[in-house]
Amino acid sequence: MLLCASCNRAKSWSCEHCENWIDSKDIEICLKCYWGRPENYDHVTLEKIRRLELTWQGVEVNFFEALEKEADKGNIALPEYIKLLLMDYIGKRDKNGA
Repeated sequence: MLLCASCNRAKSWSCEHCENWIDSKDIEICLKCYWGRPENYDHVTLEKIRRLELTWQGVEVNFFEALEKEADKGNIALPEYIKLLLMDYIGKRDKNGA
């Protein structure tokens, strides 16, 4: 998997601190990790974690900046704000039977 520099560092740090890597270095466990197979993973460093990388480009940047402003108004970190919006959307959708 090709990674940008910051993602590569995150991967390195995660692997260096993973109990599997420290102790047994079981490749099967690595292959079930996000860093081993991001398209089909069970865990990130043996923890139940899900990751999502979003890129905003072109006219989408305006939407990103609008989200950023709203998050700032509420004094909420942008990733947390987006999670809250998505959870609210899914919750409303489930209640409406959609």
